[in-house]
Amino acid sequence: MTAQARVEESPRDVAPRPSIAPMIALVGRPNSGKSSLYNALTGGEARVGNFPGVTVDILEARIALKDGTAAVVADLPGFYSLEAVVDPATDEGIARNFLGQATAEGRGLVVAQVIDATQLALGLRLTQELKARRERLLVIVTQRDVLDREGRTLDVRALEKAIGTRVVLVSARDAASRDVVLDAVTATLRAEETSEGVDLPRWDPSTLAKRVLSDAPTVSAEAARRRTFTSRADGVLLHTVLGPVLFLALMAIVFAAVFLVADPVTSFFDACVGKLRAMLEQTLGTGLLTSFLSDGIVAGAGTVLAFVPQVTILTVAMEVLDASGYLARGAFLLDRVLRLLGLSGRSFLPLLMGHACAIPAISSTRIIRDPRERLTTMLVLPLMTCSARLPTYALILSTFFAAHGAWFKAAMFVGLYFTGILSGLVASLVMRRTATKGRSLPLLLEMPAYRMPQWSVVARKGWQSARRFVVDVGRMIVVVAAVLWVLLKVPAPGALDTAPRGGPPIEHSVAAALGHHLEPVTMPLGFDWRIDVGLIGSFGAREVMVGTMGVIFGIEDASENPSPLSQRIRNATRPDGSPAYSVRSALALLAFFVFACQCMSTVAAIRRETKTWRWPLFVLGYTYGIAYLAALLIYQLGGALHLG
Repeated sequence: MTAQARVEESPRDVAPRPSIAPMIALVGRPNSGKSSLYNALTGGEARVGNFPGVTVDILEARIALKDGTAAVVADLPGFYSLEAVVDPATDEGIARNFLGQATAEGRGLVVAQVIDATQLALGLRLTQELKARRERLLVIVTQRDVLDREGRTLDVRALEKAIGTRVVLVSARDAASRDVVLDAVTATLRAEETSEGVDLPRWDPSTLAKRVLSDAPTVSAEAARRRTFTSRADGVLLHTVLGPVLFLALMAIVFAAVFLVADPVTSFFDACVGKLRAMLEQTLGTGLLTSFLSDGIVAGAGTVLAFVPQVTILTVAMEVLDASGYLARGAFLLDRVLRLLGLSGRSFLPLLMGHACAIPAISSTRIIRDPRERLTTMLVLPLMTCSARLPTYALILSTFFAAHGAWFKAAMFVGLYFTGILSGLVASLVMRRTATKGRSLPLLLEMPAYRMPQWSVVARKGWQSARRFVVDVGRMIVVVAAVLWVLLKVPAPGALDTAPRGGPPIEHSVAAALGHHLEPVTMPLGFDWRIDVGLIGSFGAREVMVGTMGVIFGIEDASENPSPLSQRIRNATRPDGSPAYSVRSALALLAFFVFACQCMSTVAAIRRETKTWRWPLFVLGYTYGIAYLAALLIYQLGGALHLG
């Protein structure tokens, strides 16, 4: 996950080419109001820019300046400094690479730095670094409404004179701020760039901030209430004992929302897909083409739609927690524990989300600033026990452990969950010393005041997340689903002539042939060709394992009524008449499912986030390697102990 393009040197009075629209690059520290300002400038219109060397999404939109000139607004990730960049894949490295690329293209570039007025001194430190790049710089100070409520004023003219750069003071949520910013951008574009021979003004950020920003003569009642509320809330939410408990409870509520809200929407999509499949059968009959369109293309599209509610809900929840100021506090609470494993507090939310679905969890890793930590979190997320594994767990437990009672099966469920968590934490510890080895960035957190989220920005983030998932990940899912249909439905060459008659059609398929070819590899695990085919089918979606096994054993609707399937599996025999499966083969299959990344959607999501096939293939390699060794150890050790 590295930036490929070389970082260019600072521009030297490069004249913009008229054929290329000028670029307005919004930069600034995290939580500076940059996203709100971007939303105000663009009206919520955005697309993900395809910028060379950039490994995270940078939103861009085309707008018209006041003089009618077309321009592009780009929202860069928040960063603290452009100096001492450790890794080009950090937010700082990405920003520096982006600015260099924009300059190399010959654009008329305006670097619009957004500064939170309540954190003016911190923002001015970054201003010094941006001034040193000698690009057209515009400073946009936000939170004017907060200053007004507190009775404070900012001397804009004095600040402009001190730093030698145009400054505007706005409230990012005020619609009128758009015209103010666009007028300033137009004026900045028309101005001459700073030349090399001109000495840059020097100032001390803290001293300058105190000089231009007046203290309130008296603290207003509203400002006092805000400060008192933040202080009292932090006294509870950051409490040594109560704080982590409340944070975990809130995360549990977010986790439950995936099922309470997403499940009905997913059921609605499933019903729509079912009706579409029925329409195809009525229109085209029950031939091979209908099966391909229905079971391959439409079913693959249904898998995509089934994940959309989860992606959207968890993205919206994360944005609300982040915008309100609480997410930073949650990361602070859990940082000390996760730091021992090579992660930080910011990794907790994605790891928790992974127990619902790895797809939105992988997208949520964007809140992690450290690129190595972000990559590590993505690489261990497939080990978390997602809900898609549950149907297979339920089938295996009901088949081989029905006589042990409900409490025993419940204990095994809990054990499977904790095995996934423990393996993920161990894997992160190992990776931070091997595959993602490197100096970790410190957890830099600002504790912003609690604020009400801007709901239009939250809604836009949710929509963009859902759209990106459908477009980027969805296409791969549909393609792989179509390939799986071919493997499961099309007869293998010569199979119909050599296979025994009377068996289900899947026994003659390419997938069955592959299953038989895999038997020498999987036989030491207690698997036969039927389980191999089930594993092939479940790569499209883990929950497909039950349905695929049902098709193999000639049972319809196995996912809805697993009892007959359980009986058939128990009664299955080998060619010599001995039982095909045993308790130790069931335990081996459970172990395999705990560790193996049996999910093409997860692979597609990692590919989209890392923009390379290297890490998805790495995930497949290490998870399947661990899964195979664990299943082999359990099956062979069970045989040595004479386990049935």
